[in-house]
Amino acid sequence: MVKGIYTAARALDSRMRNLDIVANNLANVNTTGYKREIPFSEVIDEYGNAQIRQTSDFRPGDLAQTSNPLDLAIVGNGFFVVQSENGLQMTRNGKLSISSEGYLVNEQGYKLMGKNGAININNLQLDKEKQLTISNTGEIKFGDQSIDSILIVKPEDPQESERISGENFSAGTSGYTVSAEGEYQIRQGYIEESNVNPIKEMQDMIMLNSQYDSAHKMINYLDKTLDEANQIGKV
Repeated sequence: MVKGIYTAARALDSRMRNLDIVANNLANVNTTGYKREIPFSEVIDEYGNAQIRQTSDFRPGDLAQTSNPLDLAIVGNGFFVVQSENGLQMTRNGKLSISSEGYLVNEQGYKLMGKNGAININNLQLDKEKQLTISNTGEIKFGDQSIDSILIVKPEDPQESERISGENFSAGTSGYTVSAEGEYQIRQGYIEESNVNPIKEMQDMIMLNSQYDSAHKMINYLDKTLDEANQIGKV
């Protein structure tokens, strides 16, 4: 009976974690480049030990046209690389702006990395007659002048990628490689929307709430039964 309570409590804890994940997915349904978190699953390793594994759904979201030349989206396999205060991070969020120092930065203020380092156009902004253009391969031009090419990478093992913040990832222990040009295309004037399906998440939330209630009732029932058994033993 005690084992039954332990099993039900474990199920209760699992449902609570999964409810938090589903709620977080729903909160990020409008976050550019967000990748859905997949609820926890238990995996039995070769020694019979239960391990909790959490993964992300890296399927692409829909593209939305903004016509903003600083909005970028990746079609195909790859991530942008940004420089944070904690090192390089990968992201599919290409919603950019120009910092006061002339760097291309994302919404968090992290610098977008090119093949030659952080991309800076500070000295070129004075010429209002020229436009910033970005080709499908990621080459950045200001007028006819080539500045750099955007660095696009892919993790060696996507399931080892660790979520650092909402839409940012590290490559994990396997690291990443530079994506070949034929593996992706960059769309200027577009952003990639979140790949969260709110209808599915709501369905999952209803199911998890039901499972949570069932596990909670089971714990109460077993606890009451155990207490009654103890009372009989005292007679």
